[in-house]
Amino acid sequence: MLDPLHLPVTAVLIGIVLFGLQRSGSLAGASRGRRFVNQFAALFVVLLVLNLLWPCGSGTG
Repeated sequence: MLDPLHLPVTAVLIGIVLFGLQRSGSLAGASRGRRFVNQFAALFVVLLVLNLLWPCGSGTG
């Protein structure tokens, strides 16, 4: 069963992380592969923490 709030919260967090990476300049001048690795790592950590704190389908949403 899906939580009705988990999906939008996840989408907002993804947007915030990607926007923050762009605005911070940490991806400026990086190769395409390096940008992918940095974005993947940042998203992985944020989504891992979200899902550890609030598992999808836990019924808390």
